[in-house]
Amino acid sequence: MKKQMLAFLTLGLFCTSIAQITKAQLPSLQKSANATKMMVDGKPFIILGGELHNSTGTDKIALKNALKEVKSYNLNTVLAYAYWELLEPSEGKYNFELIDYLLANAKQENLKVILVWFGSWKSTASTYVPEWIKTNPKRFERYTLQNGKTLEMLSTFNDENRNADAKAYKALMQHLKDVDKQHTVIMTQVQNEPGCFENYRDFSPAAQKAWQSPMPADMTAYLQKNKGKLFPALEKVWAANGNKTSGTWEEILGKSTDQGEYKFYTEELFMAYNYSKYINYIAEQGRKVHNLPAFCNGWLYNNRGFYPHGTINPHVLDAYRAGGSALDFYSPNVYTIEYDELFRNYTLGGNTLFIPESSLLPAGALYAIGAFNAIGFAPFGIDGEKTKSKESATNLNLLKSSYKAISQMTATITQNYGSEKMKAVYLNPSKESQNLQMGDYNLTATNSRKGGFSIDFGKSLEMEGKSKMSFGPPSPDTKDDKPKAMPAGPFEQLPEDISSAIIIQNTADEFYVVGYGVKLHFELKEGVKFEHLGYLSIDEGYFENDKFIATKRWNGDEQKASLAANQLTTLKIRFYRN
Repeated sequence: MKKQMLAFLTLGLFCTSIAQITKAQLPSLQKSANATKMMVDGKPFIILGGELHNSTGTDKIALKNALKEVKSYNLNTVLAYAYWELLEPSEGKYNFELIDYLLANAKQENLKVILVWFGSWKSTASTYVPEWIKTNPKRFERYTLQNGKTLEMLSTFNDENRNADAKAYKALMQHLKDVDKQHTVIMTQVQNEPGCFENYRDFSPAAQKAWQSPMPADMTAYLQKNKGKLFPALEKVWAANGNKTSGTWEEILGKSTDQGEYKFYTEELFMAYNYSKYINYIAEQGRKVHNLPAFCNGWLYNNRGFYPHGTINPHVLDAYRAGGSALDFYSPNVYTIEYDELFRNYTLGGNTLFIPESSLLPAGALYAIGAFNAIGFAPFGIDGEKTKSKESATNLNLLKSSYKAISQMTATITQNYGSEKMKAVYLNPSKESQNLQMGDYNLTATNSRKGGFSIDFGKSLEMEGKSKMSFGPPSPDTKDDKPKAMPAGPFEQLPEDISSAIIIQNTADEFYVVGYGVKLHFELKEGVKFEHLGYLSIDEGYFENDKFIATKRWNGDEQKASLAANQLTTLKIRFYRN
């Protein structure tokens, strides 16, 4: 009996030890050939986030109330801030009071935190640097325009700037290592939207010297290693100059002019590379003491030219990736409803997709996660009055239900990352239908607001091999002459005709569908032979711990794969064919 008790206690201690080790694991990114998973406490984790307003974290009462409120939106993560000016009010002396308060209240609400470091740049400007830096421009040099004017922006070519930022960030990471034993902070964003609206490059003396010097070896090595896989515009300009691997930036990539789709393209690439070197250096110093995943974000390019030149955008993403490896990936701030090209371009070269800022648009979360293996999504200003406004009510409710559904099927989703068995559809005013192929099936998605039947009630089909399952053909693909949907700002009213759904093929003839505003038309691919084809069942329900639980059977006049526009629906669809 004593031996049995001893064995039992030994086993119990062993299991407890294993559990503690698992819990103590640092958050990490688990990368494979096809996708990246976020790992938290040893398990796959999808960031169902929201970003606070910029100043919320400086007001303890506002922060406490905000965290309590946003938890009710089914968030599991909040993007909150560490402010350099308040963290290091005098050089070398640190105040972590606000950080500790954030951690304590996030733990109380069972929220994880992505800590955004407002260091050298926030939306291009250096407004969050400490007073002792702002008042000493001789030591901490500014970004210089071509006419000699300096801006309220630290120059990326000044080592004093970089080293001061890195020292403060490293102190922050050391503090997190010391106090955040439960890893409430799962990742950091190092800086926010670097770049410059007024110039395509810095003209400070150090910047001029770098511009006139040979392209650095790590940039030329990157070009050589990734030849044929670079962003198309970069591939083109490099080839036009003979794919050279030595010389100045303009000798290798061509004269920087206002011609072509990307104006002053070589100068932008030059700045992107140097921003990357600066930010990656800071991230590297922090990871030496506390190895959390890290990233940076960018303000989206638009062809009207109103964006910070050199910021993180697909056409310069290669230069960012060449500049260092301490950042795990680079992210877009998404205030547009045109997702397809944007998400494709931000995943080029294996870049992991994460949306740290967005309009309040649940379709963005469903589509980014389901179609592009995104590790998460976060609307900006989640704690603001606009989020709770009457105009935002439908989207907020859809976000809540989308986050709840995704959280309950995280393992199901993440085990299908990078697989043909998981896809997603996304419709907006300029994209009224979408076609997919999954297994033996062709799927066409249209807007469920348009009405109409979507099946043939399981009737025998006239000819073997014919695969229609609807009254009449599906809606045609979007034509090129349709008006493009305009970009949406953080708090602008969004169009109503937006919808999305994640589709997972569980077995050959069984599908899970989670989304809203989508009508799905199923056909068997050409050449797949059958005589009868129809629905075995359509069950509405929900997921709980990755198991589908049916609550309602759709049949008779209601037997159709059509998801309501104003509420999230989860379906399990089973087909028969014989």
